[in-house]
Amino acid sequence: MAATATPSTSPLANFIWGEQRLQRRCEILAAVAQNPVFTQPPNPHALSRKDLWALRLKQGVELLELKFKLGWSNQQFVDATKITADQLTMGVNYRIFIRNLEAQMSPEQKAYWLPKAERFEISGCYAQTELGHGSNVRGIETTATFDPTTDEIVVHSPTLSSHKYWIGSLGVVATHALVIARLLVRGRDLGNHVFLVQVRDLNTHALMPNVRIYEQGEKGMGTFASMDNGVMAFSHCRIPRANMLAGMVSLDADGTYHAAKNSKHAYTSMVIIRGLMSEELGIEVAKAVVIALKYAQFRRQFNPKDGVERKVIEYASVQSRLFPALGRAVAMMLLGREMRARIDNIVNESLEDLHLQTVGAKIWASEHGVRDVEVARLSCGGHGNMASTGLGSLYAQLSPSRTYEGETYVLSQQIGNAVVKHWKNKSEQSISALSYLARLRDNGRMSQGVQVSSSSRADEWFNSEVQGDFLEHRAAVLARRHITDVAAGKDTSYDVFELTMAHADLTYFRGLQAQVKQTAQNDRETMQTLANVFALNAMIEGLAAFAGESYLSAAHVSGLRAAYQDAIAAFATAHADAVVAAFGFTEYELNSVFARADQTPYEGLLDVAKQSELTDNVFIRPTLLKARSLWKKYERAKI
Repeated sequence: MAATATPSTSPLANFIWGEQRLQRRCEILAAVAQNPVFTQPPNPHALSRKDLWALRLKQGVELLELKFKLGWSNQQFVDATKITADQLTMGVNYRIFIRNLEAQMSPEQKAYWLPKAERFEISGCYAQTELGHGSNVRGIETTATFDPTTDEIVVHSPTLSSHKYWIGSLGVVATHALVIARLLVRGRDLGNHVFLVQVRDLNTHALMPNVRIYEQGEKGMGTFASMDNGVMAFSHCRIPRANMLAGMVSLDADGTYHAAKNSKHAYTSMVIIRGLMSEELGIEVAKAVVIALKYAQFRRQFNPKDGVERKVIEYASVQSRLFPALGRAVAMMLLGREMRARIDNIVNESLEDLHLQTVGAKIWASEHGVRDVEVARLSCGGHGNMASTGLGSLYAQLSPSRTYEGETYVLSQQIGNAVVKHWKNKSEQSISALSYLARLRDNGRMSQGVQVSSSSRADEWFNSEVQGDFLEHRAAVLARRHITDVAAGKDTSYDVFELTMAHADLTYFRGLQAQVKQTAQNDRETMQTLANVFALNAMIEGLAAFAGESYLSAAHVSGLRAAYQDAIAAFATAHADAVVAAFGFTEYELNSVFARADQTPYEGLLDVAKQSELTDNVFIRPTLLKARSLWKKYERAKI
C-alpha cells in the first residue's frame, strides 16, 4: 500500500472517482506538482492561525491564477482548493456563491453578476445563519423592508441575536453576501428571501456604509483555521430592489409581489449546500482510512511468530473498523456524485424529493464521516495523535459538519415530519426514499420474517434483495414507532434520529447497489464484496430496531454475524488493496508521515521530532536556570 507520486487511472479508479473528477484531479496535481508555493510551504502545524490563514490565501490566489491561465472550470477550481490543503476561503465564491446565483437569479441578473463572480471581480459568501438561529431558518430575524419611495430594500439587523454568524469567507475576503432575510412589504411579512448585498468597497476593500463585520476568531481544535468565518450586522443598509434574487420570486416597483410557482423554492439554497457535502465528506474520510491502512500494514504488535510480531492490519479489531469505513466513504462519493448531477439540473428537479434526499445524506455522511475519521486515528494507537499523521487535521475539519447546515438531531425532524405528512396523505409514492411507508401499509409484508433459511448460510445474507428487504423493514418498523409517538403527542426529537439514520442507510444501500451493477466485469467482484461489507455492517448496527419483532430469530442473528465476518475476511484477503490503489491518493494529498514512499512511519515520526523548534531550547534556558535557583531565595529567608 505504498503512497503514489501520481493518481491511479485504473478502471476501478475511474469508477470510484468518476471520469470527469478523476481527469480534473490529474490535471490539478500535475499543475501544482512543480510549484514551490504548494510543494515547499512552511510546516503548517507550526504556524500561528494568522500565518496559516495568510499562507492558504496566498496559495488560493496562486490557484486562481492557474484557473485563468489554464482555463479551469469553476468546479475544477473548487476541486483544486480541496486537493491543495483546503484553501477554504477562496472556494466559497465558486462552491456556494456562484451556485446560488445560477440557481436563484433571473436571466438578466445572471448576465450581469455571474461574469463578475467567475472572474473574481467580486467575491461572494452565503449569509444565512444568525447568532440566535441556525437550524431554525424560519426564526431568522434579519429584515429586508421594501421602500417604494426610493425603490430600495432596507436590510436591517434589529437585535443582537440577528447578527449573521459563521459566514464563511465573510471575515476578510468577501465583497458581496447573499443575505437571507425576511421580506417586509407594506407591513406584510412574506418570509425569507435572498438578497445580494455589497459589503466591501471594490477599490479599497473597506466596509460599506451601515455594514459591520468582524472576523469570528479561533475555532475549537484548530477547526477551519484557513476559513475567515465572519460576523455581520446591518444598520438600515439600502440596496436596489433589483438585488433581490428574482429567478423564482420577484417584486415590482409598485410593491406587487410575485410568489414562486414551486412552493418548495425556499429549499433551494440548503439543497445546494447539503447536496455537495456527501461527496466531499466521502473523499476526506477515504483519506483518513487510507492513511490508517497504510500504517496498519506497517505496524506490528503482539503475538510474535518465529520472532516476528503480527501486522496490525491482520487483527479483526482493525479490519472490522476500517473496512466498513472504507465502504461508507465509497458510498458517500458515489451517491454524492449523483446528487451533484441532480443539483446541476435543479430547475427540473422535484425540490421536495431532492431536499429529503440531501437532508438524509447530510446527516448520515456527517455522523458516520466524523466517527470514521476518529476511528482511523484510534486504529493507529498513540502515534495517530501526532499532527504530522494528518489525521487530527482531518478530524478537526470534518467535526463541525455535524452542526453546520443543520445540527443532525434538529435536522432529523425534517425526515420525521415528512414521514408523518406522507403517511397521513398516502402520498409516499411521490418521494422515492419513502418507499418503506408502502411496506408499512402492507400487513402481510410487515408480518413476514427475513427471507433467509434457518441454516442462514453466508451466501443468502450476501443476496442484495435480502439485504434491501432487511433495511427497508427496519425503516418501516422505526417509521411505525415514530408515527405512533407523534400521534400520542410525545417529544420525538431524540428518537427520530434513529429513523433518519435507517432512512439514509436504505438510501445509501440502494445507491451503492445501483452503482455496483454498473461496474466493469473485472472489478465487479471487488465492488460487490465491498457492498456486502457496507450492507452487513449497517444491518448489524441496526439490530436494536428489531427487539420485540418476529422478523429475526436468534439463529438469524447468529447467521448474520457469521456472514459479516466472512464478508470482512473476503474483502481483506482479496480486495482491500485494489480499492486503496484505486483511490490513488498521492503523498502530496495525504500529507502524512504514515504515507511516504521514501520513509517508514517510524522514520517520519523521528524526523518530525528532530525538526521541532522546541528541540533547540536556547531561548528558554535562562528561565529554566532561574527556576532551578529559586529555592535558595527562600532557604536564606528561613535562616
